[in-house]
Amino acid sequence: MGLVPYRAFFLSPARSRQTPVAETKPIIELAITGAIRCVWMSLAFHQIALALATAALLQSCTQTPTDSLRTDPDPTAPVVLRPFAGIVVRPAEVTVEVQAWTCLEAGWLEQVACSPNSREHESLVVVKAPPSEIHAALLLAGFEPGSPGTWSYVDDALQFTQPTGDRLDVLVRYENAAGDTIQEPMSAWIQDHRGQHAFPDEPWVFGGSAFEKNLPWMGPGEHYVADMTGSIIGLVTFGDEVIGFSRVIADQESVQPPAWEVRTDHVPPVGTQVTLILRRAVDPD
Repeated sequence: MGLVPYRAFFLSPARSRQTPVAETKPIIELAITGAIRCVWMSLAFHQIALALATAALLQSCTQTPTDSLRTDPDPTAPVVLRPFAGIVVRPAEVTVEVQAWTCLEAGWLEQVACSPNSREHESLVVVKAPPSEIHAALLLAGFEPGSPGTWSYVDDALQFTQPTGDRLDVLVRYENAAGDTIQEPMSAWIQDHRGQHAFPDEPWVFGGSAFEKNLPWMGPGEHYVADMTGSIIGLVTFGDEVIGFSRVIADQESVQPPAWEVRTDHVPPVGTQVTLILRRAVDPD
């Protein structure tokens, strides 16, 4: 089954609002069926995620005004979609918002965001939404994935391959103890181990993790690696992250000593609910 039908189903918001319910239901069923068939046929995850995102977008076309995914009933307002639990997509703003919780107040960092029961001991926040759903939401918002960064030794020389994909800004929004809403770059929560320098406020990259062949015990087919490892936003470069920093930072202490840790006096208490904001990076003038 080819990818073209799914791209054809990716209607613009204006066209989506005009599509009759009776016409969209068969398309939704076909998109969902296509996603399932992609899994069984072991096609690239980009195709699977695109099919899932298409189904989510088309599902919003069938809702009545009282149960619509839109948060504003004004038909001229920008479309706001909620394709998965804990995820909000704002296509007009090229932005995805992801619900998360703080999980670390001190210590070395290797992740910004991870899945439950994975790397919470070295991550700022934990996210319940599966990495593959975040990938699909980013596609729905208009981002294009590339590939995560890597590092290796070639002839005893360390070589870095920088990540590719659309660049984005990672921000965090939460309510502090005084009831004030705080929104700031995620880098504001990170500092060097001496507490003298902030983490660079630079774009992150939608590498898109990877799709690998299943191990024998997993049965036939392939899997989205980040769903297995829980690597959502990587600070260091594991090579499996959905989103990574724009420059490779090796994950082995023997290659690059640990340099970044939690800014303890700045982050909210563990268990604080926050919103990760993933938006298209703004190029400096």
